Amino acid sequence: MANDSILIVDDTPVNLKLVRVLLSRQGFEVRTATTAEEALEIVQQFRPRLVLADIQLPGMNGLELTRRVKSDPVSRDTIVLALTAFAMKGDEEKAFAAGCDGYVTKPIDTRTFPMLIRHYLNRGSSKPADGAGGPAPERAENAPQLRDLRRTFLTEGVQQTGRLISTLGVGFDDAEALTAAQRWATAGGSIGYPEISQSARELEAVLQDNGRGSLVRKRELLVRLARLFGEAAEPQPPAANPDPMPAGARSDRLS
Repeated sequence: MANDSILIVDDTPVNLKLVRVLLSRQGFEVRTATTAEEALEIVQQFRPRLVLADIQLPGMNGLELTRRVKSDPVSRDTIVLALTAFAMKGDEEKAFAAGCDGYVTKPIDTRTFPMLIRHYLNRGSSKPADGAGGPAPERAENAPQLRDLRRTFLTEGVQQTGRLISTLGVGFDDAEALTAAQRWATAGGSIGYPEISQSARELEAVLQDNGRGSLVRKRELLVRLARLFGEAAEPQPPAANPDPMPAGARSDRLS
């Protein structure tokens, strides 16, 4: 078993890819799974030292996955961290009750996340203080894989908001919209789009409440999100040079 072997369990592609890239770049041996059932099979074969599992998984959730990992004599010493959305109240208590060794909230901080994982692998009993655990890794946005991930996130966001707006009132799928809003909220915050994350949180709340006037609010938030996705996806024009003439040429011209 490798000393730095990690299994990531998350059914959201953007989150899964982000965490995989962040950890792989720091030398961790990483495997991934999108369901708890798949993760249990990998745990038996791969024998990771640490499992990072999203609580909200389809079918068997991350808490039940933790109980099964911890109840198996073969894997009971595996470190299990719950990956939770900060909006989900009570997740921390549920995670510890299920046997998790710790929890990580989404959106994750890409600067400190690898250090946090290293802390738990070193059997830390609590979260490290900000900046603890050694020098911060290279800024995540400098990684080509993450630039590609951001571009994909924005492109898909433009497409999905457009599709949802076009079906408002007729054929609108609240379940699809809620899943998308939750994904945009957590992934957007992690990869550098806080405005998208905040607007997606607002949309998530409206979709969960679904009260009077919610259709108007849904449209307003989806239009805002479409604009934010579109603006972020557009390449930024080069900075204008008010006087492109080199200094020497300017002096000659004026002499």
